[in-house]
Amino acid sequence: QPREERTAGHRTNGFLKHRFLPFWAVQVRNYRQVEAEFFHSLANLCHVYEIAEPEVSAIDFPQNVTIAYMQVKEALKLKDKTADCIIMKDGSHSATLAVLKRFDTGMCLYYIPVRPLWNVVQTAQQQPLAQMLLSVYAYLYQIANVPYYAEQDCYMFYQYETMQNWIDEADDENEEEKLYRDEQNEILQTLNDAGNRLLTIIREKDCLTNWEASITAYRQTGNWDLETASIASELLALYREYPNRTIFDNVHEELCEPEETERIRMEQYLSFWWSNNDCFYDMISDMVNSEFGECGVTDEPISIQLFDTPQISVLNDLDFEKRLFDLINRLCSILNQYDHE
Repeated sequence: QPREERTAGHRTNGFLKHRFLPFWAVQVRNYRQVEAEFFHSLANLCHVYEIAEPEVSAIDFPQNVTIAYMQVKEALKLKDKTADCIIMKDGSHSATLAVLKRFDTGMCLYYIPVRPLWNVVQTAQQQPLAQMLLSVYAYLYQIANVPYYAEQDCYMFYQYETMQNWIDEADDENEEEKLYRDEQNEILQTLNDAGNRLLTIIREKDCLTNWEASITAYRQTGNWDLETASIASELLALYREYPNRTIFDNVHEELCEPEETERIRMEQYLSFWWSNNDCFYDMISDMVNSEFGECGVTDEPISIQLFDTPQISVLNDLDFEKRLFDLINRLCSILNQYDHE
């Protein structure tokens, strides 16, 4: 008989050196439907991004899906480093490709001070500015849904409450420490009273109704500032373009490491607070940064483009978020000049 062919030598560790592709267990009755849905979306995605469709016709399901997905994901990264490709499964889709684009908040704290508004509201000669800023704050609170520190479900409310507890539990050893505690208590009382009074005002619909008129009145004053008026006008334009859009609409924590429980949520780094320049600034900043240091994930806006139907072009849109975060940064810079005791 002919000699049987065999390998040239022993391969006792061959299993350890072999790299297996991931196996997808698809728990559906009709896997052909899942397969067809995936490759339909694959064709749509490749058409928009001008990517060659992976050739996997000789490979059986589910490895054909796995290999095609890995190849298109890598090809997409070469086309657009800011884009990520996932397979969506929800109530309407079993295995549809989607492209995600994430807005980078820059690991910054977007805390909008309220004390500047309080100072301006109490100054008689600054009333045109006060009315315009009230409209700006009303939009950010009512429509954009920025959390307000005077409300108990707000993350920043908890920070000030912690400050109050520390003060109440402190044992003052000398007169200087006692005076400092009295100063802290006085500021806490002011920020609570003023914050609640301003909250009542910015909840009113009239602040939004009269927004354009307040900008016009401010521009007619003798000491109006171009940058301040521009910020108010650009926020008004954003409101008219996106009348019902909130800052949380594009936050999808189920798409970004959903198994991670220790995460920085948007309401923790975007909020109204009392002041950028008071005795609590350093302490609260340290508390927040210390807490965030324990978290591995930050919730940020993500746009989703599904390819379940033919697409004309790349439609991932984070225009609202880009403009709003930029305007908040500019607004805070302007407000700093009014943030004093």
